[in-house]
Amino acid sequence: MKGPPRVLDGAQVLEYAILDSSVRFTGKLHLFHGGKRVGPVPCLAICRDPNLKELLLLHCDENWNVLGGEIWNAPDRPPVTTVEEVKVRAENAYAGVTSKWVAR
Repeated sequence: MKGPPRVLDGAQVLEYAILDSSVRFTGKLHLFHGGKRVGPVPCLAICRDPNLKELLLLHCDENWNVLGGEIWNAPDRPPVTTVEEVKVRAENAYAGVTSKWVAR
């Protein structure tokens, strides 16, 4: 499987991960898109949207179609603005993903 395009849903891809059997979906993620829960996906991308200060974690299928996205911008918490912070949060949902990240 090849990497993603440089831009997904208008956001620049900073790093991406293609998940294999060494990565385990923990079930801790409660992400919904279009009224349906997004379960385990084969690809993740850390992205920067030019209109946001926070980074995004996009959950994609094998063709890099975006199935859902996470952004951490709750008013009572500091925004997630570093790639390292996104990676920590991704590891919570996908145990073992830390070693899979590829920089763009």
